[in-house]
Amino acid sequence: MRIGQPRGAACAMPPTLRHALNGLFVSSLTAALLIVIGPGTAVSSQDTSIVAALSMLLAATYAVGFTGPARPADSRRREEPTESVDITGGNPGRVLRWLGALTAVWICLMTFSAGFGWLGFPLFALYVLLLPLRLAVVAVALGTAIVVAAKGAEAGTLGIPQVAGPLLGALVSTLTVLGYQSLYRESQARKALIAELVVTRDALVESQREAGRLAERQRLAREIHDTVAQGLSSVIMLLRATDAALPPDASLAQERTAAATEVATENLAECRRFLYELSPPPLVETPLPEALRRLVDRSAEDGLSTTFHLHGEPYPLDAECDVALLRLTQETLANVRAHAHAERCVVSLCYLDDRVTLDVFDDGKGFDPELPRQDSRGGFGLFGMRQRIAELGGALTVESAIGEGTAVAASLPIPNEVTS
Repeated sequence: MRIGQPRGAACAMPPTLRHALNGLFVSSLTAALLIVIGPGTAVSSQDTSIVAALSMLLAATYAVGFTGPARPADSRRREEPTESVDITGGNPGRVLRWLGALTAVWICLMTFSAGFGWLGFPLFALYVLLLPLRLAVVAVALGTAIVVAAKGAEAGTLGIPQVAGPLLGALVSTLTVLGYQSLYRESQARKALIAELVVTRDALVESQREAGRLAERQRLAREIHDTVAQGLSSVIMLLRATDAALPPDASLAQERTAAATEVATENLAECRRFLYELSPPPLVETPLPEALRRLVDRSAEDGLSTTFHLHGEPYPLDAECDVALLRLTQETLANVRAHAHAERCVVSLCYLDDRVTLDVFDDGKGFDPELPRQDSRGGFGLFGMRQRIAELGGALTVESAIGEGTAVAASLPIPNEVTS
């Protein structure tokens, strides 16, 4: 640490320590004044006036250090009701000038009487608290020497009482402040550890909640597959077998079995679509842009000329956001193939600073977006997707006109953990 640079943590005085130092200073100054200019003392009236003036100057200098331009020691802890205050006011040199002025006035008082050695207790505490440790030890040693010299000059001799008292006082002050600093640092470290544990706990709870949600989705998917889907498949097989066994002249029965087979087939397709949405998406190892690119390639293989464009640098999103954008693309491409009679379709994924957008445009026949329109599997796909995007804080818009194609645009905000 550079000489003259006070320790950052030490300059941050909690209110309890400030009050203790203030009380120690006031009581020490009062005791010294009673000893030096109190009743029964032999100090002349002229010296008494000088001592009183110097004492007032010392008190004013001390007060300036705590009433000057102070600032919060740590602005990140504004939620604490009792903040530490950095008495340096953001200027490390200020504490050196302040301590120097206090020491100079105190030395002037010591020339009048060794009774002002009581003020060494708060001064030594300030040295240890606000100065680098090596400089603080030197300052305490010099201050102790001044007190010892003043007591020896006043007593006319330098004996054990004149030396042991100041040494013991300096040692008690130094060890007390050092012990407090150690406890304070330990307390701050414990607070930081608790805050980190709270963040970790919240992240663990969220991951467990997500794992439970995915597990429940998988369980529902298995149950539906093993019951409803399998039952519909059996019904279709039985209807087809019945239709094959009917005589050629049973036209009415054939029409009804064909209608029942069609209904069962549509419901099985809807059931499988529901299962597909419940199952974990294929995005665990495949990023969203690659998944959309594969989806576009499959659409091109089905006869629809589809291209994919990626704009911006991809970054990870929440699983629900990835799934919603993937499902929206699947839904829109299915509608284009079934209804639009388009020759060309373009899928664009754009990563912006504050949101992700997905646009799907086709040059098909278009439609009136104000009217509810069923998708190729009998469900209101875009209506459901609009609700799904809205639940994630985004927006889905559909722009279309008869004969002018259709544009589906989705926008999702970026989660806070991605922007931070």
